Amino acid sequence: MKISNLVYVFSLLSLIMVWSCKKDAESAKVPSTVKFMVISDIHYFDPSLFTLPANTYFQGYLAADRKLIIESSAILKSVFASVQSEKPDFLLVPGDLTKDGEKLDHQAVATLFKGLSDKGIKVLVIPGNHDVSNSASFSYLQSAKTKVDNITATDFASIYSNCGYGTAIDRDPGSLSYVSEPVNGVWVMGIDACHYSPVSETAGSISDATLTWVKSIIAKSKTQNKLLISMMHHGMVEHFAGQSTLFPEYVISDWQNVSAILADLGLKVVFTGHYHAQDVVKKTSTSGFVFDIETGSTVTAPCPYRTVTLNTALKTLKVESKKITDVSYSTIPSGTSFQQYAQTYLGNGMKDISYYMLSMPPYSIPGAAIQALALDRIMANGFISHYAGDEIPSSADNADIQTVKTAIPSLGGALQGVWTDLTPVDNNLTIDLTSGAAISN
Repeated sequence: MKISNLVYVFSLLSLIMVWSCKKDAESAKVPSTVKFMVISDIHYFDPSLFTLPANTYFQGYLAADRKLIIESSAILKSVFASVQSEKPDFLLVPGDLTKDGEKLDHQAVATLFKGLSDKGIKVLVIPGNHDVSNSASFSYLQSAKTKVDNITATDFASIYSNCGYGTAIDRDPGSLSYVSEPVNGVWVMGIDACHYSPVSETAGSISDATLTWVKSIIAKSKTQNKLLISMMHHGMVEHFAGQSTLFPEYVISDWQNVSAILADLGLKVVFTGHYHAQDVVKKTSTSGFVFDIETGSTVTAPCPYRTVTLNTALKTLKVESKKITDVSYSTIPSGTSFQQYAQTYLGNGMKDISYYMLSMPPYSIPGAAIQALALDRIMANGFISHYAGDEIPSSADNADIQTVKTAIPSLGGALQGVWTDLTPVDNNLTIDLTSGAAISN
C-alpha cells in the first residue's frame, strides 16, 4: 500500500474515533432540564369485564368506594392524550394500576403504556396494594360476579418489563423495588412497600432487607454523582396530623424513623399515591429533609396529574398540577362536564362512606345523631377538600368543625387535622433540593 493511502486510512480512522468519542460524550451529558409527569392510582378496569347497567354485585362494590371505576378506561385515555401533548421525558406511575389486580387489566394497561414508550415517553411503574395477589379480582358481566385471574409479583415485573423492570440498573432481590436511569444523570428509585404475600393488604412497610437495599442505592447515587428521585405507593410521611392513627394503612409502618433515616442519608424527594389526595409534606430530620409529594388519583375528583421540571444545574423541582377535563362516557349526562360529574360522584360517595365510618367502631355513633348534626356531610367535606389540596376552611367549615368538637371531641380533633394543611403548598410549588426551601409558583 502506498504511503499516501496509509495516511488517508489513518486520517479517516482518526476522524471516526473523534466523532465516536464526541457522540459518547454527548450521550453521557446530563441535560440541564428534565421534564416528567406523574399520574397515580389509575385503577384501570377494562370495559370487557363488566356490563351496564351495573349488576347488584358491581353496584355493591361501587357503593363502598369513591372511585370512578366504570369510567377508568376513558379517563386513562384522556390523561394519556395530555401526556402526549406535554411530551415529558418520562412518566411516573406510583401504584394501583388496576381495579383489583386483574391480569387482563394489567395486560391492557401495559399495552397502553407501550403506546407512550413508542412515542419516546418512557414509563416507570411500581405496584400498589391493589395490584398483586389480590383476591378481589372479579368480572361483573350480566347478573354474575365471576373470579378472574390475578397476578403474582413475578408476573408484575414481567408484564411491566418495558416500564422500568426490563431496563433496571439495579433490583432489590426481595421485592419489586428497582432503579432506572430514564435520563442521563437522573436515577429513579421505585420502592415497593406493598404487602402481597400470601395475599394483598392495604397496609405497607419497607422491610429491613429492602431498607438496606434503599440505603445502598442512595449511597451509590452519591458516589456516581446521580440525581436521585424516588417513588412508592404508600406515604412515607403523614399528610395530616393524626393520619397514621386514623388511617394507619396509608402510611408505611414506622414512618417517623424510616423517613428520618432516609432523609439523613440524603433522599430528597419521594412521589407517592395511595390516599388519593393532592398533598405535599416535608419531613425534616437531624441532618436532612425529604419531601413526600402525593399525587391524587385519576379516578377520584379532582382527577389530577402533575408535571415536574427538574433543573439539574440548580437542583430545583418545579411542580405544576392540572385536572383531567376531557372525558366522555355513557354514564356522564349530556351537558354535564366531566369535572362536575366527578365532583358530584365523590360528594355523594364520601357522604355515604362517612356515614358508615361514623356508625362503626371506634365511633359507633347512632344514625339519628349523625343525621341531626350532619356529621356525614361535615366529614365528607373535609376529606374532599383534602383530596383537592391547598385546603382552607371557610367560616362555615370552621363552624362545622366546632360543632363536631363540641359533640365528639376526639372526632372533632381528627376533623381539624384533616382540614389543617401542612406546609408547603400542595399543587404548584418549586422545591430547592439543596436547601429544602419550597415556594409557591
